[in-house]
Parts: sequence; C-alpha cells; structure tokens
Amino acid sequence: MNPSTEQYIDLDRFPFVSSGTPEWQRLVDIHKNALEANGASIMKGVIKQDILKRMATEADIVLPESYACRDFHNPFLDKDDLSLPDNHPRRQKQATSLNSIPYDIISPSHALHQLYNWIPLKEFLSAVLGHKLYPMADPMAALTINVMEKGQNHGWHYDESQVTITLMIQEPESGGIFECVPDLRNEDNDKYSKLGSILGGAEDGILSLPVEPGDILIFAGFYSLHRVTPVVGNKTRYVATLCYKDRPGVMNSPEVQQIFYGRVNQG
Repeated sequence: MNPSTEQYIDLDRFPFVSSGTPEWQRLVDIHKNALEANGASIMKGVIKQDILKRMATEADIVLPESYACRDFHNPFLDKDDLSLPDNHPRRQKQATSLNSIPYDIISPSHALHQLYNWIPLKEFLSAVLGHKLYPMADPMAALTINVMEKGQNHGWHYDESQVTITLMIQEPESGGIFECVPDLRNEDNDKYSKLGSILGGAEDGILSLPVEPGDILIFAGFYSLHRVTPVVGNKTRYVATLCYKDRPGVMNSPEVQQIFYGRVNQG
C-alpha cells in the first residue's frame, strides 16, 4: 500500500499540515523573506528519499511518452524583433535541448501527481507568495517534468510567470547546474547592457543555486535570468515544475501547447 501524501514530507521540519500554528507561520516567514531578499528560496530536503526514488521510477515509466524540445530562443522567449540590430540582446539566440513529460501522462497514482494536488502544500505556498493559488487548468502545463539527459541543457531565459516552483527529483552525475543572475531586470528596466555581457560569456553576477534532490525551489524567474548547464554522464536529471496560478481557469493557448508538447489538449 502506498503511503498518504503527508507521509512523503519531512513534517518535523516542514509542518505543512499545521496551518496557522506558530511553527507553520515561522516557516512561511522564513521563505517569504528569503524570496523577497534574494529572488529565490530553497526548502531543503522536503521530500523523503524513498519517495524521491519512487518519483524517479514513475518518471522512467512515462519517459518514452515525453516530448523532445529542441529550440533556439531569445532570453525573453518571444518572437524575434527584426526592428532591432542583429547584436541586440533581445535577438541573441539561446539553445535549449530537453524532454518534457506533461501532466496528462502523469498518472493520478504517481507520487508527484498527488503532491501537486495536496492542499496543505498549496496553502503553504499561497501564504509564502501572499495570495491564493489555484492549480493551473491546463491539462499539460499544470505539472511537468523537465528531463535532461547527457548533453542536454536549458539556455539563458526569463520565465513568463513571476514565480516558478520546482522540485528536484533526481540529479545527474555532473553538470545540470541551475545558474541565475538575480534581479537582472525589473518592470521598468531590462538592463540590456548587463544582459548582453552575460550572453556574451561574462560570468560576473552569476550564482549557482545549490538545489539537490528533495528540495523545493521558489524562484522569481520573471526578474532573474537563469539557465541549466549541460548534463554530464548517463544519469537523467528530473526536475518537476508545479504550476499554480492566482486565479482559476488559466490555460495555455493551443499554439503554445503545440510548441512545448507537440500536440494540443484543451481539456
């Protein structure tokens, strides 16, 4: 018999089921303050090791159904603006190579599926972010597993969502490092000069976040440039992205679904 979802969690350190208690509120404050100060907060070792092994095994099962994404994109993940000079940072192409396992092929019996829908986790994250969260309505993008095997990577980019929540399930033998430049842009300034230097190979200001299996990362990816370096070795890197929104009913367009998953599912 599989354990209940709360048994997936180290509840002594992460009392998600104790909403409103001083211990719960203290943890909320720690991660809210870290996110505001640093643009990122890592909850270390949330998921127990035996559950991580189960999640990795369940990912292995559906991996053959994953979609291979091979893309060249600019850091803003938008269309090429031909009105800008060729060397403008908005036109600098980044290579990304990964596979994506979408929500609609992750079985409800799988541990990751159950974690995503677990109300105490959603309530805790809502408190950290300061507003109510709803599961994304998109049947593919709500919960995805990004898969990187030997040589695969994710090029420099900003996220479309202000905050991204990820869970490291399995790390590779080497490489696959999550790197970022915190707060490189804000709502009024894209800081193209600094962005251009980073895209050109400068390393000043780049941080490596020490994300390990079992860690949940809350990351302000809209403001912080970030990438994943190429994976080295034969061990697959599995990282889940848990997509919650500030309102119900949010879906990706059919066009976006086609790009990232190779098909359309509007539910």
